[in-house]
Amino acid sequence: MAKKGIEYAVFGLLNEKDGTYSGGKYLSPVANFNGTPTKASVTDYGDNRALETDNSVTGGTLSVELNNDEDEIYVFLLGHEKAESGEISYNVNDTPPYVGCGAIGKSGNKHVAKFYKKVQFSEPNDENQTKQENTTFTHVTLEGTILIPEDGEWKLREEFDTLAAAKSWLNEKVGITATPGV
Repeated sequence: MAKKGIEYAVFGLLNEKDGTYSGGKYLSPVANFNGTPTKASVTDYGDNRALETDNSVTGGTLSVELNNDEDEIYVFLLGHEKAESGEISYNVNDTPPYVGCGAIGKSGNKHVAKFYKKVQFSEPNDENQTKQENTTFTHVTLEGTILIPEDGEWKLREEFDTLAAAKSWLNEKVGITATPGV
């Protein structure tokens, strides 16, 4: 079946000691959620022919385009500090945390939840445009590095009959106890 849409991107802080997630959040509606694995792509030759290949995943990139430009994106996902006054400080020494993140797509009549187990996002471009005759909507696009956890399991995927069941599965993964926006 063809893929139809993406929604409900959630993020949770990774505890590397035990592989669990905490502080899960739904930060914004999502316009795009694209994972691109990097593969070893190595061929072993012998006797003038290819004998074996290794196309194992070695990491990758996760691009997440969020509709809203919210402070929590920069604090939670990028490790910046927010003062009581509301001012966010961007420091070169800020280190983005490792997070697990997932979203829900649709394929046929099934809801497909995808979850990347270890991602570290980097600073997005700060793109702005003046208002013109026609309104142009812009989004925040985060690029993250997909890392391979010690157990080698870098992504999870499960199909569900209902959106509620898919959301519940993702919420459990990232440590959300109440479903936001529902």
